Amino acid sequence: MQFSPEDKLILSCIKIHPSIVELEQINRLIHQVQNWEYLISTIIDRGIGPLLYQKLPNLSNNALIPQGVKTKLQQVYYKTVGRSTILYNHFGTIANAFVEHNIPVIALKGIYLSEWLYQDIGLRQFSDIDLLVKPEDGLRCLSLLTLLGYKPSDSGETEFVKAQTEIIHYPPMVLEGVSVEIHIKLHGKYEEYHLPVEQLWKNVQSVQLNNVAVYTLSMNDLLIHLCVHLDKHFQAGHVQFTCFNDITNLLEKQESSLNWDKFIETCRNYKCEVEVFRYILVANKYMNAPVPASIIQKYDSILTNDVEELFYKYLSGYTNTGFGSHVSTHVGNILKLESFADKFRYAGDILFPPKAFMIQKYRLVDSSKLIVDSGESVVPKTRDVASSMGSGKNYKRQTINYKLMFWRLWYPYRWWIGVKGLFRVISGQ
Repeated sequence: MQFSPEDKLILSCIKIHPSIVELEQINRLIHQVQNWEYLISTIIDRGIGPLLYQKLPNLSNNALIPQGVKTKLQQVYYKTVGRSTILYNHFGTIANAFVEHNIPVIALKGIYLSEWLYQDIGLRQFSDIDLLVKPEDGLRCLSLLTLLGYKPSDSGETEFVKAQTEIIHYPPMVLEGVSVEIHIKLHGKYEEYHLPVEQLWKNVQSVQLNNVAVYTLSMNDLLIHLCVHLDKHFQAGHVQFTCFNDITNLLEKQESSLNWDKFIETCRNYKCEVEVFRYILVANKYMNAPVPASIIQKYDSILTNDVEELFYKYLSGYTNTGFGSHVSTHVGNILKLESFADKFRYAGDILFPPKAFMIQKYRLVDSSKLIVDSGESVVPKTRDVASSMGSGKNYKRQTINYKLMFWRLWYPYRWWIGVKGLFRVISGQ
């Protein structure tokens, strides 16, 4: 693996509070950048753009950065501020409603870290609100969100599959483009690790977030959750790079207070020692996250070449939209069904899911929209058809997405990803 100067610069920008030595490293790398177009595209896609924008005033080689690059960094920073402001306004309303009904709530990931860790809501991009509540409060929370105007989204899965699927979080509730996920646990029962939700609640800390009294995970649990959450996406083929940003900066913030012996003990109790230290070592090696030499030496064998190569691929833009990460869940669901008919029905539903599921899962509709008539039929055109259709129907001036026309052709791709996922389950990877 050969990291380009552009890649090295992107990774060097992740820390919120870089040292003088780390700032000088960024200055040296700016000299070496040859492809600014690649850098700006990648750094924004990985959610690191605002962190470089924050550092511009402190860089002596600031003048070497093209003005167009600076403008795009400024735009993404203020876009993040705007989006985060909307999310925090929604969070304030929701959290106050929960507090008024005596429902304790833990703020997870972005909604907590953006304010507490980054201390600037323009630096940490997040797209939705993740909240953890006690299992007995889950349905009450959905009712309150409904009263506030939020509506449940639909995954497109069949009702039979939904009925067999373990609830980790309820279907997202959406209002005005803001999605809220109500979690009652942090992972499925078929995972190797086990973060007991009862213990997580015993360890919580009280915080004021957006002027509302809520809870957050303890520091050990927070770091573990970030690593375990990252592992799920890392193994599945779709990584949110902000997870690496979070882990790196949390280690930096807790450098002097983290009790590594206690942390290791907790990881062992939660059966996630390998998963957690895999990403701590990645953050140390590539983002200079502070980790004691003794810890690096102890877990050095966990950071395999396969992990590092996959990390490099993710940095370069690799994604896999398959369902390999869900294979173990589906296998578990099939095994627990008693009748062969139900097993066969479940397998059929996941091998041939409905059109709505395929569209959502494989993002077959993006910025392009369908041309539809008043009868909701799809018109297979790629140009403005309003003037060419003489039927008198009110056609919209929109463009069809050709991927949607051939959505059934995505089934073989889904099966191939499923076979690879099944192989991973069988081989214990």
